Amino acid sequence: MPLNFWLLYDIEYIAFLFYKLKTSILYCTFINHYNKFVCFLAIMQQRYLGDVHDYFKFLFLKYLSLQLNIKIGLNWYLVDPEAISKNEIIKNDGEKRNFLKKPCFSEYDQKIIDEFKSLKEMKNRKIISFTKNSHLKSFIKFYNNFLEYNNRRLWFNESLAYLKKEKIIFLDPDNGFKEKLNGRKSVKYVLARECQELLMRNKIVIFTQFQSFNKHHLKYLNEIFKNLIKYNINPIFPIIRNRTAPNTFYITLAPKNNKIDIASLYESYANNISDVQLIRGF
Repeated sequence: MPLNFWLLYDIEYIAFLFYKLKTSILYCTFINHYNKFVCFLAIMQQRYLGDVHDYFKFLFLKYLSLQLNIKIGLNWYLVDPEAISKNEIIKNDGEKRNFLKKPCFSEYDQKIIDEFKSLKEMKNRKIISFTKNSHLKSFIKFYNNFLEYNNRRLWFNESLAYLKKEKIIFLDPDNGFKEKLNGRKSVKYVLARECQELLMRNKIVIFTQFQSFNKHHLKYLNEIFKNLIKYNINPIFPIIRNRTAPNTFYITLAPKNNKIDIASLYESYANNISDVQLIRGF
């Protein structure tokens, strides 16, 4: 059975199934390795759940939902680090949670902070459980399927069907934009053709771009814009810059028939969040 199957279920429920099946050896083995299993699940991309990048993401998406009175579609681009490389598993970059203690973040949105406090414990970082119980489900439609390198086409088609009613689709890859599929690490990126397909369906596309560690952010963003233009994708809207460590950028693409005043929405948002900056002029 693929690991992704087990990720859909709560650990206690799996244990219950073993018990009901009266497979005592399996049940005992499962209980004995309970903590190890919890830690392994936390190593998955769910390790990031509730970090500072998630905070800014949900703050932004909730704002859009409230302003436009619509649900925003979110595709997490969930991946299994083990399927990429062993180096991905040992990373410990999902622990940026000191923001939970800062009063200004509570002032922006107390509900998000309250929910994220429980996610300080690794064992609580379960995306399926979070999206089922969070108040954010009133503002966001979550696509929780895992992306696999060898099954990307099917995975993306399923996301199109699942989010077909949402006007705005937020893509949240680990790294950002990539032109073409190239090796297993490509699952950490949104591809040009995926942006194109969403635009063809008259969706507004917003994707996360992480900063480069060896280039100035303006030079790096300019390179990304040039690559998008090569695919007849013209990103004319301001970029949202989240002043976190590392910085994240939200790049927005829209179909030609778009009637939503995105620039004004972003201006108002940035004016009210001190850690958010707009970048224009590309």
